Amino acid sequence: MREQTDIETWAMVRAQQIVMQQGANLVVAAQRLDHKKTTANTYALRTAIMASLIEAMKSPSTDAMASMDAQA
Repeated sequence: MREQTDIETWAMVRAQQIVMQQGANLVVAAQRLDHKKTTANTYALRTAIMASLIEAMKSPSTDAMASMDAQA
């Protein structure tokens, strides 16, 4: 039960980090009607999501939690 809570916590924090970093860049580019930056930031957001999913699949929950703490 504790392991599932750790994974859920890691996922929520990681999602928040991605939205704050990549999502904010995407919003700014879209607001400025900058098509090139919007496209680039869309791919950056997609890449960040894919990387976090791969990280979650490869790492045991304790490693994922340590990684989250290091990025914060």
